[in-house]
Amino acid sequence: MVREVKPDADDDNRGVPGAPVSDLSFLSSNTDNSRRPTDASPWIAFLRARRERKDRPIDQRAGWAGTADDWEQFWQKQGLLWTGFSFSAGIFLYSLLPDEPSWPVLSALFVLSAGFAGSHAIRMGLPRILILLLALLAGLSIATLRTAAVDAPRLAEPMTVLLRGEVLKVLETRSGKRVVVRVSEVDARANTDARFANRVRLRIPVDAGIAPGDWIKVRARLFPPMGPVVPGGYDFSFRAYFDGIGASGFSYGAPEIVQGPAPSQVLLLVRHVNGLRQHLAARISALLPEGPETALAVALLVGDRGGIDEKTEESLRAAGLAHILAISGLHMALFAGGAYAVCLGTLALIPGLALRWPIHKVSAVLALVAAAFYLLLSGASVATQRSFIMIALVFLGIMTGRRGLTLRSVAIAGLFLLLLAPERLFYPGFQMSFAAVIALVAVYDLWRSHQKRRRVFIPSANGPFWFLSGALKWATGLFVTALVAGIATGIVGAYHFSRIAPFGLVGNMLGMPVFSIIVMPMGVVALVLMPFGLAAIPLKIMSAGLAVLIQIAEFTEQIAPDFGRMGSLTGLSAAVLLAGFLGLLLAPGRFRMICLGLASIGIALAITSRPPNIYIPATGPQLAARDFEGSLQVSSARSSFAVETWFEREGVSAEAIKSHKMKDDQRSCDPSGCVVRAFAARGVVGVDHVPIHIALPKTRDAFFYDCQKADMIVTDMVAPEVCRAAEVFDREIRKARGAVSIWLEQVCRTGSPTKGPLVKKGARIEAAVQKRSEALGQVMHPQTTPAPAKTANSVVCQTQIQSVEYAKPAPPRPWHKQGTVTRASLRASAD
Repeated sequence: MVREVKPDADDDNRGVPGAPVSDLSFLSSNTDNSRRPTDASPWIAFLRARRERKDRPIDQRAGWAGTADDWEQFWQKQGLLWTGFSFSAGIFLYSLLPDEPSWPVLSALFVLSAGFAGSHAIRMGLPRILILLLALLAGLSIATLRTAAVDAPRLAEPMTVLLRGEVLKVLETRSGKRVVVRVSEVDARANTDARFANRVRLRIPVDAGIAPGDWIKVRARLFPPMGPVVPGGYDFSFRAYFDGIGASGFSYGAPEIVQGPAPSQVLLLVRHVNGLRQHLAARISALLPEGPETALAVALLVGDRGGIDEKTEESLRAAGLAHILAISGLHMALFAGGAYAVCLGTLALIPGLALRWPIHKVSAVLALVAAAFYLLLSGASVATQRSFIMIALVFLGIMTGRRGLTLRSVAIAGLFLLLLAPERLFYPGFQMSFAAVIALVAVYDLWRSHQKRRRVFIPSANGPFWFLSGALKWATGLFVTALVAGIATGIVGAYHFSRIAPFGLVGNMLGMPVFSIIVMPMGVVALVLMPFGLAAIPLKIMSAGLAVLIQIAEFTEQIAPDFGRMGSLTGLSAAVLLAGFLGLLLAPGRFRMICLGLASIGIALAITSRPPNIYIPATGPQLAARDFEGSLQVSSARSSFAVETWFEREGVSAEAIKSHKMKDDQRSCDPSGCVVRAFAARGVVGVDHVPIHIALPKTRDAFFYDCQKADMIVTDMVAPEVCRAAEVFDREIRKARGAVSIWLEQVCRTGSPTKGPLVKKGARIEAAVQKRSEALGQVMHPQTTPAPAKTANSVVCQTQIQSVEYAKPAPPRPWHKQGTVTRASLRASAD
């Protein structure tokens, strides 16, 4: 006994006047002839032909690219999404501009273009390409306007000041508590006329009882916003600029709470929500024993991740389960979906309401309110906002009788968030969230279309076969979800975090059933029952499920420890890979072959790209360079955030950094400075490799010798006007251009090894080091790189600079420009 699964009606079939789509089922090709109407009118014949044409994929229709009707259908389904892509491309284009454009000119150009497009649309319609170009211009204009609107004073140098201001935000992190303060007074003087930064971010003692809306007085040490640690890396100054933060630092002691004006209604709401979150976190912690399970429960229910220890988070990341910590689609779906089911079930038990009211629409309204509550409770991150908008569209679809979870809803959510803050396009959370959801919706749309074309028959729901069939479908859906979302987020994660979860599919297949069936449902029940004092039992069950989840994560991590540390993926490789992957899921027909080619190019770029040979920070004498074996070595074992970032991009764990300290044959030092030797590639036995010699002078006399002899100089001093070194990175250059990455290349020739090196300014600097040592009355014998025995005609490979990349462009963009607030400007404003 079998039954036919009828395809759900989609939006494109809703154009028949006077009849619902379900009444047109006689048009399907497999309907019995006895059920067809005898009057085969031209209207019926047209509808039948249109439906049969839709059931064929585009690549099987007329022409390689399909007919005009095919493209109309494609645009109806994905037009808004591609408009969103074009809008995002405009924002991205803005970030690539060599100089800041004029926002009045771009705004006027957009208004004129929109007016022209509107008049053209009224007269003869609007071509698709014009819509996409208009969206591109809109993204470019809005990004420029946003940058001009948020511009605010920033510090130009470190300073210690006495601040008074209003607390806007309180952040609980593993490393401590941070607050964002709107500054009203600096050193007992009003902060007016751009005298000081409007907002500062401070690290304060953990036990400081500070809440949003409080007025505080605090003495703080402040620093200008920090730029990228490496070129192309995460840009802290970019984030601070658009958050309006002009300085960051730490407080000397706990801030003093003082009297001030009453907080605004928005801050009062934030204060109450924060208080509720802290209250719920305290209740959860009181009902559960101390441990990683309790910290995870707090993070999942109220969005406070400060209590999660580093080991647990690392295990979840290695197992591909770290996404459960970012409250997004799955959490929102389980919470809001559970609320909808409970409301619908409760209302269905009341016959008077069930018979007279559309209880499914009432339940959708109540579930939407619950979703809004969970949005506020969880901290309203970008991923949570995206999931809330999409779940709101789903419930609106229930209210209006339309399907809500489509690519259109994804596009609406993305456009809404980017219109409010275009800079979100560059946030890792935004990219990972939308990459995953676009890929998943596209995959399931393709699967739904495949089922419609195949007219799948399945057995009737009888006996154990029904259970096995449902379990198989659920497992298949979990596998596809984990695979597709893992690929999409893995590309973004490899670029931003230099690591992937190679066994994330295993971790998700084992862990997500526990999370979906036990952990989150029990968490939702606990939140509902907590006001009645009945949350202990569901929280205990939730904690047990989290314990199993942690064990699964640790098991998956131990399959191949550190295997996911793959090193850095370049921005170009990541962009091409992601475009190719999403294009394979979204592009029509044979256009997928182009996207397959894009993905192949992205893989080739990832394989052939090589990391820098030399890393130089924005300040300080520390640097990293490759040795004769091609391994990256750091000039000193002192740990720093920059050093950890360099080796993270190399795929080296933090524990292994100590074994990558330069040896004496690569680094020679005396009290006047150091000399570092950097190689372009792994040395070959039997070949004489001449390295680049990098000087790190500490005195002016050493600087003089290094300018004459060195290939490269790195220092925090200011270089003299005339310096013969090939490259000089002194204080002024590093301050203006930030961190530096340098690629070297080898030039090999056969000849006498006694000839001079091919390096520009070709120089061996050991003589300079020896002169410094003799002048100081010390004895130093710098070691050179071991070279094989030289013959009359040996192969000599010399090293030269291939390319140099800076963290900050020239001229600088607004978020990289030097601040205007200095000690001198503060004194001048006080006079």
